[in-house]
Amino acid sequence: MSSSVVAGRVPGDGPLVLVHGGAWDIPQDETEAHLDGLDRALRIGQRALERGLASLDVVVEVVAALEDHPAFDAGRGAVLDRDGQPQLDAGVMDGGDLTWGAVANVRRLKNPIRTARALVDEDGQARLLVADGAERFAAELGHAAVSPSSLVVEREVARHRRIAEHAAFHTSAAFAGAMDVPRGTVGCVVRDGAGRLAAATSTGGAPYTRAGRVGDSPIPGAGFFADAYGAASATGWGEAILTTQLAARAVAAVERGESPDRAAEAAVLDLGARVRWAEASRATAGLILVGADGTAGWAFSTPRMARGWWRPGEERVATLDR
Repeated sequence: MSSSVVAGRVPGDGPLVLVHGGAWDIPQDETEAHLDGLDRALRIGQRALERGLASLDVVVEVVAALEDHPAFDAGRGAVLDRDGQPQLDAGVMDGGDLTWGAVANVRRLKNPIRTARALVDEDGQARLLVADGAERFAAELGHAAVSPSSLVVEREVARHRRIAEHAAFHTSAAFAGAMDVPRGTVGCVVRDGAGRLAAATSTGGAPYTRAGRVGDSPIPGAGFFADAYGAASATGWGEAILTTQLAARAVAAVERGESPDRAAEAAVLDLGARVRWAEASRATAGLILVGADGTAGWAFSTPRMARGWWRPGEERVATLDR
């Protein structure tokens, strides 16, 4: 597995919907499903932006669509913990006023990103809710609870069985590419027509992890971040992303004058240089990033990263390869 960093720039500037569906060695037989999921989400983002929705609401609609698509490790299709259960995390942030909301360790929410969005409007009473508390808050909002089994797909049941056969399995092994395990955390960043920025990330977490584990996805600055200068969403080994505060680090580089593609590349390179896997190889990650003017880029240090974008007046683009 290559640890070199690939970075790219989204052509143009101005309004933009930019998404990712995880950075890992996506198998060829899952390529079509990933591209389909990206295009469906981009289509929803396109319609939302064309209707004049603010960036905060656009990222939520896009990520909810990715949660609904079983190709990704988020919502339905999430990986399973050691107990064979899904554990979902999600977070969203408004770059205009730095408000954010997040939920973690939920098992009965079809779209945790929608519950996270509701916390943005809670006037700071709570920004991050976990487990039963998050699900009770969702119930107060009228978000219907679902059975955890409805979020489980047979693909992940089979993978869980295979991982369980490895007594010494370390969570980081999945992100290092040591096993056929999905790392399809999803995310979106948006710059709307008014210049407002927002970021959102949602995940089913790490495969075969301990019950109660919380990764980077619901933590602002790590798995997602947005301010007046930029908006970023990350994917990869949560513990490494938490350690380096990947999303905030990249946005800070944009504030200092770096282009989004170079800022994303530098942040992913820094993570690999500073954090090691259990077997001592470099940690890997992926990142999407948009600046205040709508210039945008991405970077990843894995064999593939599912990503796509759309700008007004242009065609939707979805791709996986380097």
